[in-house]
Amino acid sequence: MGLYSRNRGKRGERLWCSFCREQGYDVHRTAQYRGNTGAAGDVEGIPYIHCEVKYVQALNIAKAMEQSDHDTKAMLLMSGKMTPELVKAWETGEHFETSQVILPIVASKRAKEDWLVTMYAWHFVTLISILDNDTLDNLTVIHKPSKRFSVRKFLHEAACMESDEGRIVAVKYPRGDNASLVTMYAEDWFTLYREWEAGMDLKRRAEREEH
Repeated sequence: MGLYSRNRGKRGERLWCSFCREQGYDVHRTAQYRGNTGAAGDVEGIPYIHCEVKYVQALNIAKAMEQSDHDTKAMLLMSGKMTPELVKAWETGEHFETSQVILPIVASKRAKEDWLVTMYAWHFVTLISILDNDTLDNLTVIHKPSKRFSVRKFLHEAACMESDEGRIVAVKYPRGDNASLVTMYAEDWFTLYREWEAGMDLKRRAEREEH
């Protein structure tokens, strides 16, 4: 990776950290604390989330998600918190009762445009599985069967078409081999994530009390 790409990557990570702090999360660039981190994400501080940050004009989102997914699985196994069997269930979208789950995401941004968050569709299902009905009623997921379209442009047009102020819009679409992705504006993603995080915290406390 050239110097320009490295500097741009660092700037993107700083911008994402700034955005996350606006959302109420005390995050930091992993490289500042641990140097060459291997399987660790680019930014740490969002509980239960492995985050890859991409600040580029042209992004291969399928490749970026594969990277985030691969590093998350490696981190889970190295931590000793999950067995290979649980990781297999996690990566295929099966649900299991544990608070050790970590969801891989890609936070992406182009210059002068909003942050987007992308995740695998089966992990998106995990994210919304414990949301209350009011939140779910305010969520619109649009299925786009085509692989060849501008996700950012389509998401913008879909959001503009929604008449209800504050409605959350996500787009689901195929990328890569037998994988579907879900992309949404990062601010909307945090709205869903906060509620999911609260549910995961309750589950973690219950597990600690059992032991």
